[in-house]
This record gives sequence, C-alpha cells and structure tokens, in this order.
Amino acid sequence: MNKLALAALLLAAPLAARAEVGLRLGLDATVAYHTKDSATSSSTHFITDNFPLGADVMLSYWTPGSLLAIDLELGEAFYLSPPGTAGKRIGTILRPGVRVSPPILPVYLRAAIPISIEAPNEYDAGRTYGLRLGAGITIPLVLFKVYVEGDFDTPLGGGNNGAPRAFDTWNFLVNGGLDFRF
Repeated sequence: MNKLALAALLLAAPLAARAEVGLRLGLDATVAYHTKDSATSSSTHFITDNFPLGADVMLSYWTPGSLLAIDLELGEAFYLSPPGTAGKRIGTILRPGVRVSPPILPVYLRAAIPISIEAPNEYDAGRTYGLRLGAGITIPLVLFKVYVEGDFDTPLGGGNNGAPRAFDTWNFLVNGGLDFRF
C-alpha cells in the first residue's frame, strides 16, 4: 500500500509543478456588513445577526511562473437563520478577477469585480457590480492547497434605484477551502 501512495505522490508532484489551470472550492461567511437604505438610515450587522453564508467555485488560469492568476468565480449566498424563514437566498454572484502570488511565499492578493446575476433580497434590488479586495494565505499539501482569505466588498454601480455609492454599503468576509492545480 505504501508503494502505491509513493507512486501517486511522485506522479502528482511534477504535474503540480507545471500547473496552469486551477479549481477552487470554498465556503464563506460574512463577518460584518453595512447597508445604507436612505440619506438618514443605515445599519451595520454582524455574523451572529443572521449567519450569512455562501459557497464558491472558482476556475483559474495561472500564467507561466505562477505569479498571476486570472480567475472566474461563481458564488451563491444565503442567510442561515434570518428573521422569518430560514434559508433565505441572498443571491448569485459572478466574480471575474486576478490573483497575485509572490514566488515561494504562501500569501496572495486578490481583486475581483462581483457582478450580481440575480439577487432576491430587498437590499440589492437589481443587477449591481462592485469591487472585491482580498488577501489570503495558502497551506500547501501534497495534492492541493488549503486557503484562508479575508475579503472586503463594496458596490460601484448598477441597481434599480440608481447607482449605489461606494462604501455606503460594504461587506467583510472570511472564506476558506481547497485549491487544486492541474
């Protein structure tokens, strides 16, 4: 059995060294978010208010040298325990972006443009787009990496009621999961 594991490891290591395509699977939790409903009304919420959670799938293309990745992420978010009915969806988001990962160091910086595909909630009535800035750390294992990332989201435009102003509404998220390279 150990010979089989060693053979699999020796086969996987060279393939991972020439990785150009990646797949990331993860979960996220919104730690804090702020909404501005009007010129005089705003509110800040924390994770314990309604447990906003999400699931994400990301495809990545790594340029030679694995310094820069071009990403396309699809996320689905929901409230775990909102007032009223549990499991209320927050919406589906498409996030094209880039990641910069310096050689040897297990850290990276990320920027993305979240585009709301649909949002069935009262805070985001209509298609919006925004800015996501994040930083993360990876823990390399034999066949994949474990990642932990902190992100800051703010809207830049769109919506049914005119363009939202940046920083009037914001989210701070923590996410983590598995990062595969092929």
